[in-house]
Amino acid sequence: MMMNHHQDEIDALMRRIADLSDESLILLSQYISFLKWQEEQWHSPEVWENVGEEVIWVYDLIENFGQARQAATVDAKGMEVKMAPASCEGVIRPAIWQHPPVTGEAVLEYQIDVPLNMDALKLKFAAGVRDGALLSEENQVAFRIRVNGRLLWSHLKAEATWDDFLVDLPTLSGQTMVIQLITDALGNSRWNWAVWGEPQVIGLRR
Repeated sequence: MMMNHHQDEIDALMRRIADLSDESLILLSQYISFLKWQEEQWHSPEVWENVGEEVIWVYDLIENFGQARQAATVDAKGMEVKMAPASCEGVIRPAIWQHPPVTGEAVLEYQIDVPLNMDALKLKFAAGVRDGALLSEENQVAFRIRVNGRLLWSHLKAEATWDDFLVDLPTLSGQTMVIQLITDALGNSRWNWAVWGEPQVIGLRR
């Protein structure tokens, strides 16, 4: 019975796929490739090799994107925040797109209830600019992270590449942590195709 139900779901999905345009089929193919890659990464023992401690809890910011609050510090004109795969230097990753507004910052805020018994917390992510963006040293995009109102990390980018980071977070075991992902056009929002790749808060036991 379970097998028949599973086959029914596949048949329904195939009917929906058959109605897609050629452009949508290309995007679907890319996303399927990405999902397969994500599964392989998640099950790979090397995925946490740079953490160096036992991972006992993970809060995925992409999976919880719908619970995050979006805001602009000055004016939302030009701001775009969404969840979609992103390609930087030909490498596709699951990502949060956060094009900053013309003026001020784009802010994506998460309120996270951290479980008890966490010896340490870290934020694992990549900062990127999507392929096709024509940035330069005179037109950079700023990435920032605030935790509970305090600026914890910042980074400037002017190239369509991924930069990987593992940032130490305050020890807030059993408390509510407010994390803000921030992008800023620094006065020139053109081509600021900023993306956050695979952002996750991870709880560790030493």
